[in-house]
Amino acid sequence: MADKKVKHSPIGSLQPKIDDILEWNNLDFTPATKEEKEDFIQQRKSVSYWRDAWRRLRKNTVAMVAMCVLIVIVLFGFLGPVLVPYGYEEFNKGAENLHPWHYTLEDQARVNAVIEERTGSAALDPEEAVAQAIAEAEAKGETLSAVQQAKIRANAKAAAEKAATEGSEGLSTKEEDVRAELGVKAKLGGYSNNELQRIANGEKVFPHLFGTDKFGRDIMVRVMIGTRVSMIVGVCAALLVLVIGALYGSISGYAGGMVDTVMQRIVEVIYSIPEVLVILLLAAMLSPVIQEYSSSGGLLSGLTTVLGANLISMFIAFGILYWVGMSRIIRGQVLQIKQQEYVTAARALGASSGRIIRRHLLPNCIGQIVVTTCLQIPSAIFLESFLSFLGVGVNAPMTSLGSMASEALQGLYSYPYRLLFPAIILSVMILSFNLFGDGLRDALDPRLKK
Repeated sequence: MADKKVKHSPIGSLQPKIDDILEWNNLDFTPATKEEKEDFIQQRKSVSYWRDAWRRLRKNTVAMVAMCVLIVIVLFGFLGPVLVPYGYEEFNKGAENLHPWHYTLEDQARVNAVIEERTGSAALDPEEAVAQAIAEAEAKGETLSAVQQAKIRANAKAAAEKAATEGSEGLSTKEEDVRAELGVKAKLGGYSNNELQRIANGEKVFPHLFGTDKFGRDIMVRVMIGTRVSMIVGVCAALLVLVIGALYGSISGYAGGMVDTVMQRIVEVIYSIPEVLVILLLAAMLSPVIQEYSSSGGLLSGLTTVLGANLISMFIAFGILYWVGMSRIIRGQVLQIKQQEYVTAARALGASSGRIIRRHLLPNCIGQIVVTTCLQIPSAIFLESFLSFLGVGVNAPMTSLGSMASEALQGLYSYPYRLLFPAIILSVMILSFNLFGDGLRDALDPRLKK
């Protein structure tokens, strides 16, 4: 290149030749070496913001597992009560205080057969003996009086106790020993007297997988309904916080100056208010008003009856107090974005403040909005469960995970499973929301290029 004579363009020409460009930039178009090719960074395929965020989220194993767990919990809470044939407020007479792990009917029949073989008499349950006697009497066209049923029940109970304590030829006839001898292990099941009668007639009966409470209500269905209530309260409260916080924070950040100062002082005052105390005071004030409105038969009387004063006061407290964190996050983002060139251009073209906030500022804060909303859901779920545990949450017969945990404390030593099931569901649900929110925060951050 140095020995080659370079031909320059005429003075004043606007068409520079390639020789001029090579001389100016001192370029040498030689083939790239192997090391230079390996170091060459290829440009990624252009994708949208949400597609790129989904790509990064899929690489986060913990967040994806948490999302799958949340999907399972949603199906459990919303689809489960449709499949289970019990109602959350349905009393199953004769199925009170059933444990979640019971012997199946087939295994119990094997135990009874061995006892009958050794004692020469069948060990019938008192209620089964009464049901059998009633069926035999009806077949003959007769009816059994209450006194006769009581005698049959007492005789069957005495026979069962005798069969469990006495033996034949030195062999144990206790039911526990026979179970151990036959290797009969606990399985899912647990049936009331009515269900046993239906099984005897050849009908299929869905077992109480989680057992029953002291009123004979199926615990699994109540856990499903409690999960549904907690999810609905958490999502609705998070959406309420999103709307108020995003609106307040965007106006404060965009206006700036004295308006921003006054609005932030209001936020600091709200931060100092104890939210639980506000909820309790609102519940006490609204309770007579809501009861009067529910009895008046108004348009929303049915909804207010289901929610009750406690849940309504909880939503009011969320609308008054819990949006301050969201507003501060949105305000910080708006303070940065409003200095960008496209905002200045929109302002120069005559766009109104509302249009700039709606079309330019909030859409560019969508990542922080989604993450903060997702992390607000477990906070609302925990607050609802905490208040229900204290007895100021949902009203009976409606249930929630917190109220079920509170009821389980009365028989904690005898029936610990009543506390175990709602506690596990609540813990897994809150943990999954937090882990999924952390994954969303990493995926929606455009500065993280993974």
